[in-house]
Amino acid sequence: MIGITIGLLAGFSRGWLDRVISFFIDVFLSLPFILMALALAPIITLRFADQPQTLKYANIIALLCVLTLFGWMFLARLIRGEVLSLREREFVQAARVMGVPTRQILFKELLPNMVAPIVVSISLGLPAFVAAEAGLSYLGIGVIGVPSWGQTVNKAVPYFDTYPLYLYAPVLGIFLLVVALNLLGDAIRDAFDPKTRR
Repeated sequence: MIGITIGLLAGFSRGWLDRVISFFIDVFLSLPFILMALALAPIITLRFADQPQTLKYANIIALLCVLTLFGWMFLARLIRGEVLSLREREFVQAARVMGVPTRQILFKELLPNMVAPIVVSISLGLPAFVAAEAGLSYLGIGVIGVPSWGQTVNKAVPYFDTYPLYLYAPVLGIFLLVVALNLLGDAIRDAFDPKTRR
């Protein structure tokens, strides 16, 4: 939602607003994800350190906040580029001439024409979110006290010398899930793009 809204505003507006939004997108893209997650997630969870029952939910909220904060930029850039190419088309010009409000042009005229790139981008972004959650949970930032791939890998590392299968199973599970989601994203992209159909 954040990426789509910001991308629509940046692509349709001209002048200083587009430059300001593009600057913020570039700033967020330049921030290293792991370092910012290591810095931000403990700040959110530190407040609930003395409440173990609430800490479990605070960790989930912190993980969602970190993934949301660093996950909208790629979709915003994609939507901005699509809007830049669509805003000069005849149906947008006709809506402007008829006096249609800007909000209605954005959400009733432009957004329905971008369903395919949005769905493809989200489906291709799912493996990155799965891998990021597993990595952050392995480092102790993500989900704690709830079953998680990263927590399972973290608990299996000390037993690698005596029982390696305990570590191989979650790592293989993460690998298969990420590969399956990547193949799903490729299939969705092929379904929405008639030029790539065989």
